[in-house]
This record gives sequence, structure tokens and C-alpha cells, in this order.
Amino acid sequence: MAQENQVPEDIAPINTPFDMAEVERPSFPDRTFDIRDYGAQQMQGENPFENTDAIHKAIEAAHQAGGGKVLIPKGEWLSAPIHLKSNINLHVAEGATVYFSTDKEDYLPVVRQRHEGVEAYNYSPMIYAYKLNNVAVTGKGALDAQGDHWWEWAEGKDFGERTEVTKVPLSRRAYGKGAGLEGMRPNFLIFWKSEDILVEGITLKDSPMWNVHLVYSNRAIVRDVTVNSLRAPNGDGVVLDSASDVLVEYNHFQTGDDAVVLKSGVNEEALKLDIPTQNIVVRNFEARNVRTGSGGIVFGSETSGGIRNVYVHDAYFEGSDRGIRFKTERGRGNVIENIYIRDIEMKDIDSQAINFNTYYSGPGLTGPSPLIRNIDIRNIQIDGVPEPIVLMGLPEKWLENINLQDIRVINAEEGARITRVKNLTMKNVEISSNTRAMIVDDTYELTLDNVTLTDNTEGAELLLEGEYTGAISIGNMTLNQVEFGEEVSENIIREN
Repeated sequence: MAQENQVPEDIAPINTPFDMAEVERPSFPDRTFDIRDYGAQQMQGENPFENTDAIHKAIEAAHQAGGGKVLIPKGEWLSAPIHLKSNINLHVAEGATVYFSTDKEDYLPVVRQRHEGVEAYNYSPMIYAYKLNNVAVTGKGALDAQGDHWWEWAEGKDFGERTEVTKVPLSRRAYGKGAGLEGMRPNFLIFWKSEDILVEGITLKDSPMWNVHLVYSNRAIVRDVTVNSLRAPNGDGVVLDSASDVLVEYNHFQTGDDAVVLKSGVNEEALKLDIPTQNIVVRNFEARNVRTGSGGIVFGSETSGGIRNVYVHDAYFEGSDRGIRFKTERGRGNVIENIYIRDIEMKDIDSQAINFNTYYSGPGLTGPSPLIRNIDIRNIQIDGVPEPIVLMGLPEKWLENINLQDIRVINAEEGARITRVKNLTMKNVEISSNTRAMIVDDTYELTLDNVTLTDNTEGAELLLEGEYTGAISIGNMTLNQVEFGEEVSENIIREN
């Protein structure tokens, strides 16, 4: 589990249940470009010097020389957005803090980005990497977005319906600052269609919204990053958005939304692009006090490009709204598949520990239905949660091939709730709850193998209901522990 352990200097080999290329830190020429040599000055007095030009001069000099380290040394520095170039390592030294401007005019002209799954032109992020190769943001220093002014400014503003604008080309899209709309907050760091990326060691504070956002980017490492965005609306920690071959490890999250989240765009635009998030490893991390309906590791809700081949292991979630979460809905379409999750400890979760929700915005939507299949979750310890396991498929697209193994739940208010799942295996699972330990509705091919259910009710621990429920194996349980709903007969129980 990722707790207070020392982060190893070397990156351990990546062993995955699927084929994935090794990712390595990008390398840079051994040249340092100190921003002070280009006119940078530390913050002093009521009108501190803004160092944007000095930082960009250092970046340009390093780029012209063939690359190198652009050093932001110890001290406090004020800057507007920083736009990186290829072969640049922006190094924020230990003891350095960069405060980003609170003047919104400094974030113009608009730049291309993906705002909650929809491409748009909008205010620049604090750090922007556009179609770059070999690029890094490193160091033990801090970046402070001073997001308060963004949050206050965006409150109550209507900047358009994102799912509607996916129906028209970007050039005719009335969406974002360039279209005259206000209210869309920028992200902290965006890497757009970039490759060979490293974000390591830094601390991010008070982002306008999402923090580290990789869009259409490949071969990236995000490690030993501390994100504190508890006060930020939509303050997601690391967002992998139609990204491939990414390692995320040894990170620490206290976020105002999901800690680590995998996305791939929404509706028509993303379905047409069809760029999945794939070949991802997330390991050795912790998420504490992750708020506003979010989770420690999350898939969705923007899933229209698909998500596949993901390996998550060794994590600790405490005081978070949710733990492991899959969220999508009609209109998103595509497939979430081949997801492997191992060795996670959760304590004092506020809502669900393991949650599959295919009705994220409600049941009334239309459009292509998403499919979630081939999910393998093992060795999960859950202590303190209202709802430990909630699996909910769509009537027309049930969840398929779900394996839950070596899971222990204690101090749960309710039991597991299973709805519209085909081929669900639960092995070595213990659930202890106040209300009925498990309710299964419209589930076909359910195999219980060494499942222990205990609750504080006087009736049977397992309720089977729904006209499509069938092919149930209860393993070591007895029929006395099973209650059958009106549409279910004992004939659905298979021989062990």
C-alpha cells in the first residue's frame, strides 16, 4: 500500500495482464537555464514582478540550444501561463513556489483543449504542452494556481450544453471563451497530443478545476505528485483522457473530485474520434478526503472513446466519497473492458466502495449504450461504508464477466446490490452489514464460491429477484440463507 514510504528513485518494471510497452523517463541534455539569468525576480511588495517573459525566454533559449533544464530556483515567483516546448524539463526546485496570475486577461489568447470531454477553445491552462515530444515538469517545489478567483467567477454561469455541441464541428461550435461564452475554468496542466512526458515530484495546489490532464497523449509517467485541490470544484487529480501507455505511481491526493480518473470524451465527437484510453498502470498511491461525489480510482463518466487494458494496484483510500467507481450512461456508447484492480484498502468511505453505475445522469437519456465487461477486482479490504458493492447494468446492456475475489467488508450499513449482470463470480468474499447482506436482481450466471454473508436481520442473507435471474450457484451457502422473490423459483439454483 502507498502510505508514507520513501519513493524509490528507480521505476520498477511494469508487469501487466496485457501487452504494454515499457515507459521510461524522457532524457534531456545536461544544460541548465536559470530563469534569473533571463530577468526573473522574486515576489516582493504589493505589486510583485510577473516572470512570464523571463520564463519563456529561458524556455526558448533551452529549445534553441537543443533542450535542457529550465530552472525555477528556491523562492516565490509570480507568473502567467507557461507554454512549454519539446525537449524541455521545467524544474521547480525544492523551496520554490510559482503563484499563477489572478488576472484572467493573462490567460488569453485562447488555446485548444478538451473541456469535460468536449473539444473547445478556452482560457489557457497554467502549464500547456501542445503537440510536444520529450517534455517534463519536475522538482520538489510547488505550483499554486490561486484558484479562488476562478471558482467565484464561474459560479452560476451557464456556458452551454456540452453534449449538444458535440454534434457540430469545432470551427462552428458556440462553446468556450472564443465563442463569447464565459464560465469554463481552465485546467492546471494540459498535455495535448504529446509524447514522452514526465510529471514528477511537484505539489499542485488550488487548481481552477482538473489538475494533471493528458489528452490524446502517449508514453507518460506521473509519479510522486502531491495534489491538494480539496476546495476546488471539479478538482480531479490525474485525468487520463484518450491517453495510452501511461504509468501513474506514488502520488498523494486530497482532491475536490476524483483522485485518478480515466476518460475518453463524450457522445458524437468522441464516438467519431474513437480514441480509447488504454494500456494504463496506476499503482502505489493514496487518496484521502476525496470529496464531492468522487472516487479513488474512477472510470468515466466520459467514456465514448472506450477504456481498456488498465491495471490498478496497491492503494489506500480513506474518508473518500467512493472507492472504485465506474460511471457512464446512454449516449456515451463504446466499451470499458479488461480492467484489473488489486490490493486496495478502504476505510470510512462515505457512499459506495465498489460502484458500477450505467445511469450516471439518470434513466431518461437515449443514444448508444455503453458496455462494461471483463472486470477483475481482487484483494479489497473495506472497513466502514454505507453501500459496499453496487453493480447496475442497463436493461439493454448488462454488465458482463465480472470477477470479485478476496474481498472483505466490515462495518457496512447495507449489503451488496447486484442488478443486470451476466456472468458474475464472487469468490472468497465476506460481507457483514446491518441490513440484508446481498440483493440480486435480474442477474444470470452468478457463481458464489466461499461467500460468507452476515447481517443484523432475521431473514435470509441473500435475496434473489427479477424475472431474468437464473443459473445461480450458491457454493457453500444453504437454501435456508436464500429468499426467492415472486418471479424466481428454486429451480434457478445450479448444482455445486
